[in-house]
Amino acid sequence: MFAPSSMLSHETPPAPNAAISQADLSAALDASLKRIPPLWPLRHFVAVNPFVGLMDRPFHAACELLERVVGTAPLQSPAEYRQAYELGQIEQADLEEACDGEWTPDQLVQALDAAMAGEAPPPLASVADRLDQLSPRAHWSGFVIGEISKWCAVTFDQNQTTWTSPWKARGLYTAWREAAVHDLNPEAFGLVGFRSFVASLPNDAIPAIRRCLHILKPPSEGLADVLHCQLATIGGWAGYVQYFVREDALRGSTNTALSELLAIRMAYDAALHQAFARDGGLRLDWSSTPLPRTDDQRLAALARWQFAYEAGYQRKLARALAKESGVTPTSRPTAQAVFCIDVRSEVFRRHLEEALPGVQTIGFAGFFGFPVSHKSAGNPIPVPQCPALLLPSFDTGEDLSDDQIASAAAERAEAGAWKAFQNSAVSCFSFVETAGLGFAAAFASSVKSKRLSCARAMPQFLSAPIETRAALAAGALRNMGLIRNFSRMVLICGHGSQSANNPYASGLDCGACGGNAGDVNARLAAATLNDPAVRSHLSQQGLNIPPDTFFLAGLHNTTTDDVLLFDFHTLPPTHLVDLVNLRRALALAGAASRRERAPLLGLADLPTDRLDAAVRQRAIDISQVRPEWGLANNAAIIAAPRRRTSGLKLEGRVFLHDYDTAADPDGKILTLILTAPVVVASWISLQYYACRVDPKQYGSGNKVLHNVVGGFGVIEGNGGDLKVGLPQQSIHDGERFVHEPRRLAVYLEAAPSKIAAVLESQPSVRQIFDYGWLHLFALQDSDCFRYRKGTWARIG
Repeated sequence: MFAPSSMLSHETPPAPNAAISQADLSAALDASLKRIPPLWPLRHFVAVNPFVGLMDRPFHAACELLERVVGTAPLQSPAEYRQAYELGQIEQADLEEACDGEWTPDQLVQALDAAMAGEAPPPLASVADRLDQLSPRAHWSGFVIGEISKWCAVTFDQNQTTWTSPWKARGLYTAWREAAVHDLNPEAFGLVGFRSFVASLPNDAIPAIRRCLHILKPPSEGLADVLHCQLATIGGWAGYVQYFVREDALRGSTNTALSELLAIRMAYDAALHQAFARDGGLRLDWSSTPLPRTDDQRLAALARWQFAYEAGYQRKLARALAKESGVTPTSRPTAQAVFCIDVRSEVFRRHLEEALPGVQTIGFAGFFGFPVSHKSAGNPIPVPQCPALLLPSFDTGEDLSDDQIASAAAERAEAGAWKAFQNSAVSCFSFVETAGLGFAAAFASSVKSKRLSCARAMPQFLSAPIETRAALAAGALRNMGLIRNFSRMVLICGHGSQSANNPYASGLDCGACGGNAGDVNARLAAATLNDPAVRSHLSQQGLNIPPDTFFLAGLHNTTTDDVLLFDFHTLPPTHLVDLVNLRRALALAGAASRRERAPLLGLADLPTDRLDAAVRQRAIDISQVRPEWGLANNAAIIAAPRRRTSGLKLEGRVFLHDYDTAADPDGKILTLILTAPVVVASWISLQYYACRVDPKQYGSGNKVLHNVVGGFGVIEGNGGDLKVGLPQQSIHDGERFVHEPRRLAVYLEAAPSKIAAVLESQPSVRQIFDYGWLHLFALQDSDCFRYRKGTWARIG
């Protein structure tokens, strides 16, 4: 290991680097901070597009940037493309489409061979990384990440630890600086004089960043990349801080914590540079060393191979959808059931249609048009029940009986006692070993009693006039296409997941409900639509719900495929037969869905009675690392009448949103679909995609090794950066990947000209398609057209 200088410089602080102006620094800061994707806390973990800050550039350009800054482009390896080509998963027609008139298939094959034989150029590196590269005995990168992780864990702790930082209210950088001047750990590790160096730093984050840049001397033209590289080394914590920055920005306030975190990270690199660069063994003068450049041609070719990999599935689905397999029902449906567009609902909807002839199923975002913040008895903190892209518009709560209040209080007390035990000294292995089987049985009993969390009593608006509730109801009905031909029974079915000992449990819940179960939204929607006063207001708007139509709320447990019905005691006696028939059909659909999912769960050989029990057991098994597969292998979203898809087995890979272009002459609903459900689905798709092509950079590692930090995130093992993305068990079954990395394909039943008009009015959405982050198709009669860079081409 390099020997540090005897003491870090504590002379008069140097003047700001004249090569980097304030304007250059501000621009670079804005650019680098924007690139960091937010990381939601575990309590409502939602899928996040890890490239959300790069969507203002083409996909291949983002690949070049990421390879240059973090070392890997979000693409499959050349060997994987070669294997797919040799196995026929990429056909000649796919390559020809990927060429787009700029390449030939032979040129793409030659470029792939060259990529397999070559290596990617080295990326940017932090000072800590370079020290590790130059000396096999150095472990500075791990040390710096560990130090920052330790500090962030204490700063952001949500009452998991028994010790509270006395600097918590001082601001991230200020608190770190005041603590670091007393921290002996860096100097004990070999960074001599670190405390004095920290004391010499400015009191504020931005001047501290300027001081560090003066020491490191990076070129101004690559400054955004340098700052991005610094944050990428602690990408998990940066993402978590970005979450708060984003939340505050949505509420109109400013949060500087991410730039403060950057100042902390750069302080370590500047200290390392001053300590080790003077002995001549470390060359870190960026002003005379060009920043790394990527092989643009190699990445451009690999990006086209990724397009070819995706094209075959998209073309086959387009041909199937162009055949319109069903007809629009003209008679009154036996029942209607509204499900979330979630891919897991596709399987259940298909089997429900088989089990209950004449039923009409409908796909709509699972918050059902009711964006609320809900305060339940079991959780005194209001929970947002709407997509992450929205802010809740209304507050709701539960009207509980005395017994329900007492039960909730007892559960909170039990949870608090169990948490206190987990954090106490007696919870060590020796205590559990001494307690023996008695403790194990009690623990298992506690876990087995866990059920999918649901609202105890009917959720109610805390303050919303009848006009507001009627407006919500009208918007929901129109946007889901339920404006005529109502059945006697309409089920509004949210969804949620059930699992034990699973920090990522909320990631399996409803993304449209902010990583929570959708029962609150379903019950609010049903109660509102059953309200006579609301119906009176709706009728004045031309929305006439028949007097014998009753809305019923339910919750689809996606782990077990059981459906729980709510508030059916309010059902009139005239509808009891309808309820019995619906319940029986839901049970049959659940059994059929479990049977269809059995092979991926490794349960295909079990008879039906044992299969049902085995699937339900997964939900309460504390050792189960794959309670369900969530949204793995998602590939497309379809916005069209159900007749387009009702005869197709889409294998739980497709988000299904009902849309009738004839009922949307002005394109308002189409605009809403493109700006909300499509964007949410793209976040999910791109998170799965990223975790599949580069699990190390975008995934969260092995779930078995996870430890919860501060109550809001996980680390792998006993240290390191906060983990982001999905655990490997969410996309890999132990032998193979179960998720195929494809960017989302969007199929809309509308004329290409109508879609183009919406894109013209929504430039940020158009950009997503023009830059190749998503694929877009138009379904019109028996034709399907692909959108590409502003033009439409018919798929043969």
